[in-house]
Amino acid sequence: MTYAEAIGRLLALRGGEYAGMRPGLERIEALLDALGRPERAYTLAQIGGTNGKGSTSAMLAAILKADGRRVGLFTSPHLVSFRERIRVDGQAIGEDAVVDGVEALGTQIARVDATVFEATTALGLDHFARERVEIAVLEVGLGGRVDSTTVGRPAVEALGPIDIDHREFLGDTLAAIAAEKAAIFRSGTAVSAAQAPEAEAVVVAYAARADVPLLLEGRDLSVVVRARGLDGQRIDCVGPGWRLDDLRLGLLGAYQPGNALLAVTAARVLGAGERAIREGLARARWPGRFEVRRRAGGWLVLDGAHNPAGARALAASLATYFGDTPVTLIFGTLRDKDAAGILQPLLARTRRVILAPFPSPRAVAPADLRALVPASQRPAEAPSVAEALALAEADGEASLVCVAGSLALVGEALRVLDRGDKPCPVENAVDSMRPLS
Repeated sequence: MTYAEAIGRLLALRGGEYAGMRPGLERIEALLDALGRPERAYTLAQIGGTNGKGSTSAMLAAILKADGRRVGLFTSPHLVSFRERIRVDGQAIGEDAVVDGVEALGTQIARVDATVFEATTALGLDHFARERVEIAVLEVGLGGRVDSTTVGRPAVEALGPIDIDHREFLGDTLAAIAAEKAAIFRSGTAVSAAQAPEAEAVVVAYAARADVPLLLEGRDLSVVVRARGLDGQRIDCVGPGWRLDDLRLGLLGAYQPGNALLAVTAARVLGAGERAIREGLARARWPGRFEVRRRAGGWLVLDGAHNPAGARALAASLATYFGDTPVTLIFGTLRDKDAAGILQPLLARTRRVILAPFPSPRAVAPADLRALVPASQRPAEAPSVAEALALAEADGEASLVCVAGSLALVGEALRVLDRGDKPCPVENAVDSMRPLS
């Protein structure tokens, strides 16, 4: 079997990215039984929430690696390569290992009628056992209660901010969504970002029900930003009986200090020391989340921002880092997303909108988005992401270009910009870890 054939076999399975929300965990449990329960070979850390769970996972994995652990990292979706979903010590799974994993699953996938995400989760957990990791950091795919990453007995579970998203799967109210997400609390120590009162009540109740200690931002944890610029941020993190001042955070974005607080707290629960926390936070990267690049005419920002909360966070970050600079927005989204809700916080600072298609069967056609953009913002339709980027470059007044609305859109932009599908790195080079000026 070739790598292409292995990926083809996975993608031919039932459903798509979110089909793992079929009620019940019996399919992933059956796959893990067939594989000999690989998740029992290492410590587990599970990261959930609506936004920020990937960034938190990447930072936690980088800290644990800096602490000398051998670390598995499972995330979704990928940006340019399927291999990004499964990493050991920051390195994406090899093509041969993907083939081995699919062959190991064999006929079990069809026998249990597994979805793409369930099979990929099993493949990742098996790969981590084969690679003898000491700890695996698992990013929840969707929700939490019946997500296929909700296996085993984690030493720590962390929840980022909870907001409205995926209503068709999780419910229409913040309380209902919080219940799906807080259901990952079942063992070890629970950590949570600050939540809206409606969600916080649910988070506190679920931790109590699971009889696990809860460390909650705003009550037990806090973070303060000392300085920030396009070369990074400096933050202070505080928890019960501990304080870490002047930590360098390599990730940009006004929302990343809160994610860093969760990662630092989870890392401390797992026994990581101060040196590792400092090094890991400085080195961690998470592409496509307020990723800022220089371009000939100014700056390019790439941010998935695939729901209204993410778009509000992006708008706040654009204002924080670029002030009142008008934005040329390259936008596209998926059919099951709140396109108007995503656009609304971004349009206030946008001078021009370029609507772009991208390779996904769920992508909204640019023509169907045009009515959401006021004529004053000069909506244009591009035939591809490459053409959208070229249109922005040809605009002499486009000093700040932002690609947003979907991680699939951002992934296509990265393929164009970097000319290929090599897995995106999740660590900065050592020489990039200079102190902030």
